[in-house]
Amino acid sequence: MYLVPISVPFRRTGEHRCEVASDWAKALRLLRDSLEGRFGPITIAAPDVTGDSPLLDEQIPVALDESAEGIRFERLGSARWRARDFWPAYSRIRGACERLAQGAEVVHGSINNLWQPYALMGFNAGRRLGKTMVFVLDLDDVERIRDMNRGLGSLRKLRDEIYCAALVHAVRDAVGHADLSLLKGQQLHARYGRYARNAKDFFDTSYHREDVIVPADLARKNEELMAGCPIRCLALGRLVGYKGLDHTLRAVAAAVAAGTEVVLDLIGDGPERPALEALARTLGVSSRVRFLGSRTYGPELMREVARYHVLLFTSLAEETPRSLFDAMAGGCALLAFDIPFTRQVVDEVGHGAVVARGDDDALASWIVELSRDRSRLAAWMGSAAQRAPEHAAEVWYRRRAEWTFEAYERHRRGG
Repeated sequence: MYLVPISVPFRRTGEHRCEVASDWAKALRLLRDSLEGRFGPITIAAPDVTGDSPLLDEQIPVALDESAEGIRFERLGSARWRARDFWPAYSRIRGACERLAQGAEVVHGSINNLWQPYALMGFNAGRRLGKTMVFVLDLDDVERIRDMNRGLGSLRKLRDEIYCAALVHAVRDAVGHADLSLLKGQQLHARYGRYARNAKDFFDTSYHREDVIVPADLARKNEELMAGCPIRCLALGRLVGYKGLDHTLRAVAAAVAAGTEVVLDLIGDGPERPALEALARTLGVSSRVRFLGSRTYGPELMREVARYHVLLFTSLAEETPRSLFDAMAGGCALLAFDIPFTRQVVDEVGHGAVVARGDDDALASWIVELSRDRSRLAAWMGSAAQRAPEHAAEVWYRRRAEWTFEAYERHRRGG
């Protein structure tokens, strides 16, 4: 068994049927296929949701048949719990993690939330039992917490700095004992790499090679671009405050005011949608902005993404979104606020530019510039499409599976 303790919730809808968020379903199937049954079935130990509660970020759910998929789900608690509900159940959760870890060949853990540390408890259970340990971290939460704390009071900052210190200690301890540590991006390696026994950089993308825009479609998109069509911009992801989508709208409005033919579509949903729709009206760009709602992750979404020229990504806090790579696969240039991960991706791929966080005018200037210099935009789009195959999910999942097999064999030899 390959055990994954995690806080990402699931919903049981039948004896052998569960629902999960669409991108999580895709990730689980990719993991299953990459491991080729080497360790038996995959078991997800996680909190559950009941009734009509959203699974994750209001994503469209996907149903999984445990028997057919070779992926089992075990309940550790409730996604509705707060910390005060979690800790009275600590002994039961720890016992469940140890019971599951006993039957595992590999335990694949992480650190998600120290207030409700499902993933860490599962990781530590496997560690106590001497299992092969894989530790995965895909976001620098310390950087993110500090970003989110800008403008908050000193007491809140002090509380969060104490939390960050505990988090750093826990991660250093975990990577120091893991047989394999998968750290996403240079920022995490800078913070934790020197403490790890076996750290690897990885990008957990979700698109397949066949999802990458084909040369004929890219050529048609370029022809439309050179013929003077409006610059088609895309914002992809959940509509929440820290995503900075108000900055996206203001930048587009400023570009329109400068005489640029540009349109913007937002794919995703969330609590900020009404406020963003109102802002678009206030800015006078409602006719150029469409709110398209959520999509199920898959080939149809990837074909939709491939119609655009530019992904606008204006997050105000550190994150490592797969949407950057989805847009790359669609042959889209990238204009983004400067956070460590966007800077790394642009530096490595050379398909766009980053501007200072919150600098709407700089973002608008780039939109205006690319409308005028369409050959540069076409070159950036070409760079994205050219580099996308090397970041396809099957490439990264095969690589991490090979690293896992090597770590497992080394662990068995006592190395």
